[in-house]
Amino acid sequence: MAALLFTGRLGAQTAEADTSLENAFQQYLRFRSVSGNEKPAAEFLEKYALSRGLFTRCLSCTDTTVNLAISLYPLEPDKNSLVLLSHLDVVEAPDSADWRSAPFAAIKSDSDMVARGALDAKGLTFMHLGGLLRFREMLKDSMPAFNVVLLVVCGEETGGERGAKLIADRHLDLLRPWMVVGEGGSGITGLIPSRPATPVFGISVSEKVNLWLRLDLKFSSFGHGAAPPESYVNKDMLKALHKLSQVEGRPEFHKTTRRMFRELGRMEGGLKGWFIAHLPAAPFRPIVKRLIKKEPIMASILQNTAIMTNIFNPPGPPNKISNKATVFLDCRLLPETRIRRFIREIRYGLIEPRFKVSIINQGPEAEESSPDLPEYGCLSSALLAEFPEAEAAPFLFPASSDNNYFRQFGIPVYGLVPVVLSREDLQSIHGTNERIKLADFRKGCRVFGRFLDNARSLDSKLYFTPVGNR
Repeated sequence: MAALLFTGRLGAQTAEADTSLENAFQQYLRFRSVSGNEKPAAEFLEKYALSRGLFTRCLSCTDTTVNLAISLYPLEPDKNSLVLLSHLDVVEAPDSADWRSAPFAAIKSDSDMVARGALDAKGLTFMHLGGLLRFREMLKDSMPAFNVVLLVVCGEETGGERGAKLIADRHLDLLRPWMVVGEGGSGITGLIPSRPATPVFGISVSEKVNLWLRLDLKFSSFGHGAAPPESYVNKDMLKALHKLSQVEGRPEFHKTTRRMFRELGRMEGGLKGWFIAHLPAAPFRPIVKRLIKKEPIMASILQNTAIMTNIFNPPGPPNKISNKATVFLDCRLLPETRIRRFIREIRYGLIEPRFKVSIINQGPEAEESSPDLPEYGCLSSALLAEFPEAEAAPFLFPASSDNNYFRQFGIPVYGLVPVVLSREDLQSIHGTNERIKLADFRKGCRVFGRFLDNARSLDSKLYFTPVGNR
């Protein structure tokens, strides 16, 4: 991994320097950088960054781990950094007739680019990169008091152990993150009843906690499919999972979601706006439950979820009744949820006492990053300058990302992907025909350029205590 272990800067006279950002983005999308195979994509990204006169450094890199820092200036342990966080890895996308084109062909049309990772999160990486290059042009001969670091990590799709967690555990003193901007909310329409075409951008200040569980059920006996016993593994597993699916999480509100409804009410205005702002009040809970059933996004923001993602038996012939079944649950928990209690509820919901419940991965828990800080205002104002027809509000990110690995230390972390997504676009993430609109990609580059320029007016203070000073 010679290239990635190199720290330095190349002159702008290379052939790569003439490559347009969008063409480089298209090439980057063509790397099949599924989790565990991120190295070739990282090498390409490093080479391109160096060709544009940026600095690079590989952090905690091995044959299976690669985390790349691309920075305006060399990393120094006494210079605070504004960190733009994204990830190298994508989920697998087998070639399928359901795609407009092969998922890693990265075919570009007049309006969009279709490829796995276009939204999650290679598009974000190149919007960060485009923003940094724009910011450097704005600087001319001046030098800001802070560094800008694009931190592109591995393993986000598999829990972040090899990536963000490793960096947060070992390299905070080197990075000295003043604030972090990573994955998060995008713009969606239909949230303001009187203005359904108005995009509302959710800038995430908090997010759900990731919890992956494995359920194992094993019987001491099994049999032939022609003479099934009254009780056998798959039958009991399906019965238990059916019971589990009937346990609906009740709507829960905390300061982030309460604030979100107040903001939506303000945007609507009038009597209807007052009603929206007060939906979290106890008398309106029946209405909230009906809203959750109709609107999946609201359901994910207001409820704990436990989704069965995989179920399998050991290999065997079709006429053999298996004696073992395994199920994986992807659980996303609201802030302040007691994880041990949640697992107990899962176990009790299964009824069958022979179930073994194991934790595969548990993300970090963290407090909300305050939207009252000027850092949030810099991001929000940059966003609305490029999307003047839109609204923006702090919200709870209903998924999980690498953000909490940094947020847990008290570092202000905000999540934003500055694109307007339709319901079809949202479903394409980890699905088919993932795409990014070129107009939004270009706006996103401008958003991050404006944001970095806005940040020059702030004091780049640290909100956490470096390890060396504790």
